[in-house]
Amino acid sequence: MGAQVSVRTGPNTQQGPIRTDRDGSFVFRGLPAGTLALVAGGTGFVRRELRVDTVADETVTVEVLLKSAQEGPRKIRVEGLEVTIADEAVFFVPATGRQLTLDEYRDYTRDLVVRAAPSRRALREVWVRSGARRAFLAELRRREVHPEALAEALGCPEADTFDLLAHVAFGDPLRSRDERAAAFRNRGQGFLSGRGEEARRVILELLEKYRVGGIEQLEPRVFNVSPFREWGGATKLSHLFGGVDALRGALDEMQERIYAEVGA
Repeated sequence: MGAQVSVRTGPNTQQGPIRTDRDGSFVFRGLPAGTLALVAGGTGFVRRELRVDTVADETVTVEVLLKSAQEGPRKIRVEGLEVTIADEAVFFVPATGRQLTLDEYRDYTRDLVVRAAPSRRALREVWVRSGARRAFLAELRRREVHPEALAEALGCPEADTFDLLAHVAFGDPLRSRDERAAAFRNRGQGFLSGRGEEARRVILELLEKYRVGGIEQLEPRVFNVSPFREWGGATKLSHLFGGVDALRGALDEMQERIYAEVGA
């Protein structure tokens, strides 16, 4: 097909671009675990950007609808997340054996979210606890609910996943990761000012990881990737915070503050 695809692995690092083969397929190897930004496009194609979840030592696939500027929609297959979008408005959900329109897919998503978290407050309580959030998202994906695909279809790929799900389930306004990162900076001066310069640098880089890749980036494994790896990894960086437990506590507090209730 001649499409070009790259994966952003950090604010200033990426793999690719590489060109798809004649079947529209390609593989990235050695990607870090986490949520990465996939960019697909090229001459004659409409550029698309979406988030892709990668897992250590696992290979999964995603079909991405890529429009030709002249010839209408085409598909490319890339490593990442398993989901099929039949076209811009139809989702094939193997769990139901049906093709769902966008409105039907929203209703399907809403039912699953409300079943697990019947209120926005309950959803937030799940969301700010890493283990509970991972289990919740894993169950949604097992049932073929993929927030990144839904965000693309709704035309809001930069929406924070929590806000996307709260919007679909409870009618809450959408907020982007940029907006939440900016709010964190505005409200978090006390959280930042009580720390040394190097610790503040770590926190701000963690905030950038969240802004680019989502809340899944604020897990201990993030210290295995650039630039934290070059800064000494979790062991060395933990000394800036008073120990490993304190570093983990800072990650947890960042999640709480990113999702602080308005006015809190």
